[in-house]
Amino acid sequence: MELSPDNIKKVLQNVKYPGFTRDIVSFGLVKDIQIDGAKVNVSLVLPKPDEKLTSKISESVRTVILETPGVSDVDIQISARQPKAAPPGQGPQKAEKSAKLPDIKYYIAVASGKGGVGKSTVAVNVAVAMAKMRDKVGLMDADIWGPSIPTMLGIKDRPKATEDNKIVPLNKFGLKLMSIGFLVNEDETVIWRGPMVHGAIKQFIEDVIWDDTDHLVIDLPPGTGDAQLSLVQTAPLSGGLIVTTPQDVALIDVKRGVQMFRKLNVPILGIVENMSYLEQSGSGEVIDIFGRGGGKKMAEQFGVPFLGEIPIDPDIRKGGDGGVPIVESHPESTAAKAFNQIAETILNTIEKN
Repeated sequence: MELSPDNIKKVLQNVKYPGFTRDIVSFGLVKDIQIDGAKVNVSLVLPKPDEKLTSKISESVRTVILETPGVSDVDIQISARQPKAAPPGQGPQKAEKSAKLPDIKYYIAVASGKGGVGKSTVAVNVAVAMAKMRDKVGLMDADIWGPSIPTMLGIKDRPKATEDNKIVPLNKFGLKLMSIGFLVNEDETVIWRGPMVHGAIKQFIEDVIWDDTDHLVIDLPPGTGDAQLSLVQTAPLSGGLIVTTPQDVALIDVKRGVQMFRKLNVPILGIVENMSYLEQSGSGEVIDIFGRGGGKKMAEQFGVPFLGEIPIDPDIRKGGDGGVPIVESHPESTAAKAFNQIAETILNTIEKN
C-alpha cells in the first residue's frame, strides 16, 4: 500500500473512540496527516481534555499505523478543544461554543444503559414539570431510532421551516419541542448509520430556533453509542440524568451510563429509579414488584446523587399513550410529585453550579 494521507486515514478508521462503535475519523478527530518518507505525522483534536482518553487513543493510533507496511516511525500530536473563558463570576464553561450554537444556558441529557426502563417517560414528565417552574424550557428528542415524544405529548403536527431553512419548534405544555418523529410518518422506520445520526443531532441543536430557551432537556437513545458522543461534541452539557429500574438486569447497565458520562467529562446529576414500587389503591399497601431500592444502592456505589423513586402508576401509562403526561393530568398524584421533586432538584443543581 502506498503511503499517503488518504491511505493512512483509511487505516485510522479501525481505531474506535473508546466506549463507542464509531471510529475517530468519522467523528472528525483526525485533523492532519503528513508523510515524511517512512514516518507518519498525525494530528488529532479531542472534544475535551482527558489524559486517559488521550493515552488510549494515542496507543491505538500508534499500533495501527506501525502495523502498516512501509511505516517505520510515527509522531502523534493530540490536542483538545479548549473551553472559552467565562464572564466574570460565572465559572468555567464546559465546552467551546461554536458560532451556530443557540444561546441556551443549560443542556440536560436524560440517558439509560438499556431500553425499556421508561427513560422517555422520565424525560417528558421532568421537562413538563420544569416548564411549570421556569419559563423558556425546551425538550429535544434525540432518540432517532425510537422517537416517542410525539406520542407522549399527543402531537401530530409537523414543524415549519423559515426562509433561511431554520426549523420552528412545536409548542405544548409550555415546552418548545423537536423530534425526528415530527418529520417522519408513524409507520416509517428510521434506519440511519452513525454519521447520519450525528448530522441530525447537530441540526436539531444548531438549526432549530431555540430562541428564548434557557433549559433544554434532551432525551437520548438507550445505551452508549454514536448519539451520545455526537451530542457531547455539539453542545456543552450541564449534566446527565440516568434512568433505571430496580431489577438487577437494568442496574448492571447503570454502570455503563455512569462510565459514559465520566469518560465524556459530563457531570452526573443523579440516578432515578423508575417503576420502583406499586401502591395499591384503597389499602395503601406497597408492593415491590421489581425489588425496590436498587437505584439508590447503585447511586451510593458510584458516588452520585440519588434523585428519587417513581412508582408504578397506571396513569403514567395512560398519560404516555394519551398525550397528557401525569404531571399535567394528575398533578397531585404520588408519581407527579416525584417528578416535580426531581425537576426541582435538577434545576437547583445546575443553576447553582
